[in-house]
Amino acid sequence: MALATRLENLGTETAFAVSLAAAEWGQKGNRIFPFHLGDINLPTSQNIVDAMNRAIADGKTGYCPGAGIPQLREALAANVGGDRGLSFDASNVVVQPGGKPVITKFIQTIMNPGDEVLYPNPGYPIYESQIEYFGGIAKPYRYIANGNGFSIDIDQIKSLITPRTKAIVYNDLQNPNGAESTDAEREAIAEIAIANNLYVLSDEAYFEMRYEGKSKSIASLPGMAERTVILYTFSKKFAMTGWRLGAAIAPKEIADVIAKLNTNDESCTTHFVQYGGVEAVT
Repeated sequence: MALATRLENLGTETAFAVSLAAAEWGQKGNRIFPFHLGDINLPTSQNIVDAMNRAIADGKTGYCPGAGIPQLREALAANVGGDRGLSFDASNVVVQPGGKPVITKFIQTIMNPGDEVLYPNPGYPIYESQIEYFGGIAKPYRYIANGNGFSIDIDQIKSLITPRTKAIVYNDLQNPNGAESTDAEREAIAEIAIANNLYVLSDEAYFEMRYEGKSKSIASLPGMAERTVILYTFSKKFAMTGWRLGAAIAPKEIADVIAKLNTNDESCTTHFVQYGGVEAVT
């Protein structure tokens, strides 16, 4: 029997295939240096584990609201907003089983078949996969090597814009090249988005992963909060990759749609895991 033709457009993340091969290699007694996945070689903090265990003991093992428990939505609104100089409330926060679902649900919410979405290349492979899987046209933009690392090719982004362009995927503290945008680059992308009435998916998975200084979010720039969806994840900052906990921080009209997609896709994010998230961000 034939499967859906759209599966021809479904990519994958080869790092997980490499992870399996590496695990098999390690089981043979070989030493492995794991650079293939953005995993953390530290355990989750005990206070977070304890909070989750208390939630299980307290019976938080059934369904919960599809958009997330109120305590976590409120905590994330305060934490994410405070770190970025923005004012969010719980209605802007939709809890997810990890950061990756934010990509899929953003694409489903804002893109029609045939629309174009710009994404960074090199970059996280799921961007391209999801754009094309849902019938969009994935248009990559590049980074240029400079003396201190890499810069976004702003001129190329401008050249890629057409009347069919719907959104830009923007990943500062970039995976895989580690590039951090200058203020000028960030402002240039914001100007392009505003001038062309585009949405922006700001993938901030590595927002706090730095030795010094403070990261800046494109959502904090004038005119951007109303067109930006922030991908937030607990995976990197709190060493919680296997917990599968994240959130979409979005304008309310987008957050409402993403919450409805949650109900269709997974009903809710694991109930007791969310209490670990509350402990992490408060």
